[in-house]
Parts: sequence; structure tokens; C-alpha cells
Amino acid sequence: MEPLRIVVQWIGFWLCAAVAVPLNAQQSTWSVEISSGFALPHRSEMLALVTGHSRGLALRHGNWKKDGWRQNWSQHGSVWQGVQMSLLDGGSHELGMMSSAMWMVALPIHSRFHVELGSGLAWSTAPYDPIERPLSIAIGTRLNAGIHIGTAVQVFQYETGWVSVGAGLTHFSNGALALPNLGLNNLHLRIQAGWNAKRCFPERVTDGPVDRIERWQWAVAGRAGARDINLPGGTLYPTVSTGVYVQKRIKATASWVLALDIAHNQSLQQFSETPLSTADRLQLGSLTGINLHFGRGHLMLLQGWIWTNPDQALGRRHLQAVFAYDTSQRWAIEMGLRSFRLRADYPFIGIRFQPSIPC
Repeated sequence: MEPLRIVVQWIGFWLCAAVAVPLNAQQSTWSVEISSGFALPHRSEMLALVTGHSRGLALRHGNWKKDGWRQNWSQHGSVWQGVQMSLLDGGSHELGMMSSAMWMVALPIHSRFHVELGSGLAWSTAPYDPIERPLSIAIGTRLNAGIHIGTAVQVFQYETGWVSVGAGLTHFSNGALALPNLGLNNLHLRIQAGWNAKRCFPERVTDGPVDRIERWQWAVAGRAGARDINLPGGTLYPTVSTGVYVQKRIKATASWVLALDIAHNQSLQQFSETPLSTADRLQLGSLTGINLHFGRGHLMLLQGWIWTNPDQALGRRHLQAVFAYDTSQRWAIEMGLRSFRLRADYPFIGIRFQPSIPC
């Protein structure tokens, strides 16, 4: 199953790379930031791994704008979108270093206060190895996904740039594609210096509006994923699922979501001494949450419950995060995962079809 593991990781890589390109850059910006913090020991097994403070260095490139999809988020100022390249020292030999590339947005809450969201991929220098690194139990693969949430306050503003301070939490995980996978949560404070530069990307003309404005929408998605169980580098169990969403637009930036999901989960066989039928491997779930709209990009955050054949090790209740990127008015690519007990399990990629329902 190793080829499947590689295919899932590289599809995720190219999807992140496509989303990470800044669009319609009128005025480019560059910034450099340094950070200090620690790897948050969210599991008792990680207490021995956190032996020092983490240190980070990052370079950002993007642009501030108010038009296009960003006008929906710009009531208090311009929205920043771009990419971040960073290097993180986890603070111990077992955690190693993590280099990452992320798509980032900074959404204004006040003219000088922003909330940051980011997603991308990272490369670990210290993944688990039974011989060379038997104590590196936080991460089981070199290639991992990264998620960032943070805040920033611009303490100095100039015509040519700015200086800001902030705090953030960045999570790295492979989504249980390979064990161990405790994940690395880096909690940090940072200082950033940014400056304006000449336009580096040519003006791009989109193929029409990408923000769907219907008050009611429904969509159906087909997905495929995988999960490792028990011993590190063990059997990779495939999962196939179909999801149906109903969304109600509450404003230009967000929609309420109700969803049903049915999955064929091959990993359930691991917990049964007798062969399971197809029906015994089907998991029916319901979900509710919110969908945030960033032009072609959409971030769906859902609370879910498994009603049939729950995983004995993980239970019924879970969180599901899905990032979708519109390739057209009707089709989108999905990438996401389910998280049980604050663990990253069942990563998946998929295709979504989204016809509209007139108001």
C-alpha cells in the first residue's frame, strides 16, 4: 500500500501549490518574521519530547487588496493573501526541524488587528524511525500537512511598510497516513517586519465570478482516503465515502451547513476477529457546521457523529475540516480529514459537484 500513501501525499502537495499562488497582485509585499514558543504537549506521550523552546524564521510574499472576493472581508481594512515559507526548530532532537510552505490570509478585525489562517505542507527532518530515531514519536513521515491560525497587530505603519507583533498556533500532522502521528502543535509569539515592493505577478483575468451568491445550495462529493493502524508503517487501509451537503448562505463570507456522509471503512476489519461484510463496514454520519468563502477557496468546519458501525478505538463524535477549491462554477476539488479525540484520522481527497437551487 506504499504507492497509495505516496499518491495521496503528492496529490495534496500539488493542490496546496495551486491554491498558494497569489491572485491579481496589484502591489506586492514582502515580510520577514522571527518567532519563539514551544511545542504544545497535547498528549502525555509528548511530555518527554518538549525539552526546549521552539524557534522559527519565516518569509512571506503576497498583497493587500479590497476588491474581488476580498471585498466581503474588508469592512475594517484590506485583506492580505499570499504564501509563507518558514523553518521551525521544534526545540529538541526528537522533534527536529520542520520546513513548510503555506497559503495564508490575514483578515482585518480592526484597521491594525488581523486574524490569520493558513494551510499547506511541511517537511520534517526527524520522522520516526525504529532504528535511527526510536524516540521521535510525534511525526511518522517526512511529508506532512500544516494548519495555522494566529493574530497580528501592526504597531508601526509607514508608507513603505509596517511592523507587527502577534501570536499563533501551527499544527503539523500526516493525518494518520503513517504512524506514529501524535502531531506537532507549535504555540508561539512572533515579530514581523514588512515592506511594499513592485508588482511581481502579472494581472490575471478570471473566467467570471467565483463567489456563488445563491441563498440555498446543495452539493455532492465523492472521496477516497486511507489510514494506518497500530504498528508504525503497517497496513494502509483505504476508505471511500460520499457526502451530501445543504448550505444556507447567511452572508457573503459564510454559510451554515448540514451534511450526510456514508463511508466504506476498510479499517474496521482490524477490530473484528471474523470477516466483516460490506454492510458491516459502512458508516453513516451526520454533520453540521459552517463554510467560510475566500473566492475560489472554501473552508468547511463541521461537527460530526457516526451513527452506524463506529470505530471502537475512536468513537462516534468527530470534527471534519474540508478545504475545497473551485475549478469551475459547478466542480471543486476537496482535501480534508476527520479528527477523533483531537487526533488527525482519515485524510481524504475528492471531487465535489455543486449545482445551485434558486431562491
